[in-house]
Amino acid sequence: MRGGRDTNVRWWTWAGYRANATLAATLTTLTDPLQRPTDTCIRLREDVTPAEWRKVISEAADQLCLPAVDARALNGLKFSAALLTRLAEATLAARLADLDGATAALRGPTRFTVLGQ
Repeated sequence: MRGGRDTNVRWWTWAGYRANATLAATLTTLTDPLQRPTDTCIRLREDVTPAEWRKVISEAADQLCLPAVDARALNGLKFSAALLTRLAEATLAARLADLDGATAALRGPTRFTVLGQ
């Protein structure tokens, strides 16, 4: 994880896209709202402190959230016209989530590193 004055703050989880999407949905108080998770990392707010990080992470594994689903994905879902929107969203969110991967990343060791100082 990088933190400090740099505005490019990342949590390098190496957990994969599905786990990182789950983590981003769960850690909304820490993540950059404009970010898109990748296979390797999640972009965090530039002002996240180590103390705030520890507090939120200590509670997050017991409160995992399903990732948000893009409207285009809903439209592409087979039989989407026959499904209630909330059911379609829940189905796709469950398919997109990686709860085990997210839990493993949350329980693994982390450290803040400030580069360039």
